[in-house]
Amino acid sequence: MEQVRIGIIGTGFTIGIAKSHYDGYIKCDGAKVTAFYDIVPGRAAAFIEKHNIEGVKACDSLEEFLGLVDAVSLCVPNCFHADLAVKMLDAGKHVLVEKPFSTDAAEGEKALAASKAHPELVAMTSFNYREQSAVQYMKEIVDSGVLGQIRFVRHHGGGGRFANAEKVYLEWRLQEKTSGTGSLADFGAHMLDSSEWMLGGQCGQLCAFSAMTTTVIKERYQIDPSSVMGEKADGEKGAVTNDDAASFSALTDKGVLFTFMTSRVNMAGADFEIIGEYGAVSNSTKWPKNTIGMSLINAPLPGETEVKFGMHPVPIPEKYLGIGTQGVQHYGVICEFIDCIQHGKKPVRDFERGMFIQRQIDNFAKAAREGRTVVI
Repeated sequence: MEQVRIGIIGTGFTIGIAKSHYDGYIKCDGAKVTAFYDIVPGRAAAFIEKHNIEGVKACDSLEEFLGLVDAVSLCVPNCFHADLAVKMLDAGKHVLVEKPFSTDAAEGEKALAASKAHPELVAMTSFNYREQSAVQYMKEIVDSGVLGQIRFVRHHGGGGRFANAEKVYLEWRLQEKTSGTGSLADFGAHMLDSSEWMLGGQCGQLCAFSAMTTTVIKERYQIDPSSVMGEKADGEKGAVTNDDAASFSALTDKGVLFTFMTSRVNMAGADFEIIGEYGAVSNSTKWPKNTIGMSLINAPLPGETEVKFGMHPVPIPEKYLGIGTQGVQHYGVICEFIDCIQHGKKPVRDFERGMFIQRQIDNFAKAAREGRTVVI
């Protein structure tokens, strides 16, 4: 089958999501990246030059871009996700949109409606944490039933890229108008998706939401809007208008408590712990590479002959190491995207899934904003 011609909209200059998508596509046999487009003149060309990319066109207009592609990755600010998804689907292009799905569920409804109007096209949301080797192994353990009834889930995660207020400027992720809620959605989207994907069938659906958010670094230097690479604008500062740290919890309709914490200001890595009646598993940076933490109260750990007290590192099986990611964060989700396009399949991580997680984010944001538990 012919390769799918891929275009990437939004080349940015900060975290590098477009580069991660590009790296995933070039490792996927069924895909060929043919075009980049960015609304800022010169930015797509600068991206190509920076990364020494050959054979891909930096387009000057969206019309030129659309003539070169069959499918599109949207790596743009959250506020553009819905409108661009609608435009791409109406133009007959398959769409992979970055998470979170939109700034809020009301905005995202437009994209969901467009995907339903074009069932012949693949419309996916980029929840790419499912392919992590530790997450894959933890799901196998949960599904095996060895932990018994799940009683409690704790999921912390974040990153330290925004921790330096002098060197990281007031980019779109730090503005409610362009991003929606901040840390809660940015990291929470992945955490909510992977938690529910692993545990929803056993633990039930989230039905009571509580949250607190804060903005630790309240001002940052503004960005020169004419700068291709996002340089500082004359030393002026502006207000950060969304959260850079959040703590949120939810109770499921089966009585299981989930707690989450996210931070953009110096919480690197992840800590994902699932506690059951007969043991627990943990994905944490405290464990050695290619292991997870595990504790079983009435059975030996894998590879052991005697029951051990407490949690100990357990090697992740070889079948999960490198298969999901190929060393690239978006490889797995991109391969699903291409496979669905080439074989007429419906994706698991479709726009319905994107909206499902977006509604949960909205419930947490409402709980934080109103200072109460939101029950649905």
